Amino acid sequence: MRPYKKLTIICSFMSLFSLAMCLFLHYSFTSKEADFWVNVSLAVFGSALLSALTALVSYFHEKRTTLESFLYHCKNLLHVINKYQDSMSLEDKMKFYLDYHDLDKSAWNADYGNLDFFTEKITGSRKYIYEKIYYPILLFNQAVNEHVWHFRWYFDGSGKSTEAMEMFVGQLEQHLLYKNEKSIPTDYDETGKPIAFCEITSLESKLVQEISRELNGRYYTIMYGKHHRK
Repeated sequence: MRPYKKLTIICSFMSLFSLAMCLFLHYSFTSKEADFWVNVSLAVFGSALLSALTALVSYFHEKRTTLESFLYHCKNLLHVINKYQDSMSLEDKMKFYLDYHDLDKSAWNADYGNLDFFTEKITGSRKYIYEKIYYPILLFNQAVNEHVWHFRWYFDGSGKSTEAMEMFVGQLEQHLLYKNEKSIPTDYDETGKPIAFCEITSLESKLVQEISRELNGRYYTIMYGKHHRK
């Protein structure tokens, strides 16, 4: 997206400048030499305008392709993250984080880096994608990176502290899981007022749900437009 955006802007500026020069020379001078430069300006104008239109068409094609690719790579990461379960053993959780760390995320990063919108100052689309989609995943990735060597040291025996590993895993789970505690009435008095409760804790996939909601919401509109969404 970014190269085509820059090319469109440069070619549009060249076409406007050459058109202005053509009009200036045509109405200000009547010599044969002036006619020559008018023809040169017209040639530059035509070439620049054609290049600008070509770059603009390529930009919209690249925009959709990049957004679809970023969506695909986001969903791949979320698919892996969604495999994480609170019921897993401590060692299985650490192995999960080690496997996740080894995933190739370069294409995902490259897709975001290639995003560039003509109407960014008005719509704030790239800022929205960064704040609501890219940054939460990036923050989790960075948190995992901070503890990778701790987990490796645990498995090779040089840093085998179960208490420390449980603390590190708990910190990472804050990015992944909601823990909702609810009080369910189990007994009532004669007036129907609850007098005994049972505490129930439910877990929800925090990161996956939040990112999926954004990908299926405003992001989808940015990618395909409001008309397609309807």
